[in-house]
Amino acid sequence: MKLPRLVLATLFVWIVLQAETPLLVWRLRITKSCPGCQLLGVDIKGADLSGADLRNTDLRWTRFDSVNLTGADLSGANLEDAQMNNVTTLNTEFCGATMMNSVKGYCR
Repeated sequence: MKLPRLVLATLFVWIVLQAETPLLVWRLRITKSCPGCQLLGVDIKGADLSGADLRNTDLRWTRFDSVNLTGADLSGANLEDAQMNNVTTLNTEFCGATMMNSVKGYCR
């Protein structure tokens, strides 16, 4: 009896997160701020996120194609298994971020 409840609870949480994600992506593109957000597996192709606040954001499996992250703060963010193609990272802060292969980002 407990297993079906656990499955239903897990499914409910997943549905809520799926519904919330497009709003968070929209918020990120408009305000360039989404610290601590759960943005797992989103596609932010072509976004100008220069100066964005993405501290402690969960960005696992996210696609960063042609994204401008100049001066963005990704301190403590989780970027494991994120795809980064043609991304500008000039003066981007990765201090304590989890990078590919669980490597921690460099702190200046």
